Amino acid sequence: MIDYSKNTDNTLLKLLRDGDQRAFKALYERHWHSLWSYARNAMADPDDAEDIVQELFMTLWEKRKALDISTSLKSYLYRATLNKVIDRSDRAKYRFSYLKELKRTYEQGNYTIDGKLFEKELMGRFEACVGKMPPKMRTIFTLSRTHMLTHQQIGNYLNISRDNVNRQIKNALILLKKSLLVATIILKYFLP
Repeated sequence: MIDYSKNTDNTLLKLLRDGDQRAFKALYERHWHSLWSYARNAMADPDDAEDIVQELFMTLWEKRKALDISTSLKSYLYRATLNKVIDRSDRAKYRFSYLKELKRTYEQGNYTIDGKLFEKELMGRFEACVGKMPPKMRTIFTLSRTHMLTHQQIGNYLNISRDNVNRQIKNALILLKKSLLVATIILKYFLP
């Protein structure tokens, strides 16, 4: 039996590219805590830091065959973590500014009939897409987005792994993006 914990990152990376799950687990156990600490220093919520590192390792596994790392694996993982922290921070800032602008617009009464119609159409498409999701995905997505539960809380509540929750939410978001693409194009190009 191979003791994976004694292998170098480069050796484990080669095994990972071949789909060796034990090599992946060894890399995960070797780097998870330090990457989480790194992300945690930049995030207000420790759950967000945990989500970032989980997403990073999911991506590492999913793209293992195509990985082209020119630096050390450790440097690559830290840089990828930083990129995910920045991306999440940017999305949070954008979401906050969007909500602030939306509130200001409604308070001033600057919305139009076209805007109301678009909002109604978008909401209908959203609800239809959520309604067509497989039951497990719909439940997980609703718990996450409507009830604002963390991935860990959902996993505990449904007695499933956090990775399963992450995967289901990721797939739900992909479905929603595809469904809402047409409505977004209409808003961007055809409404004043």
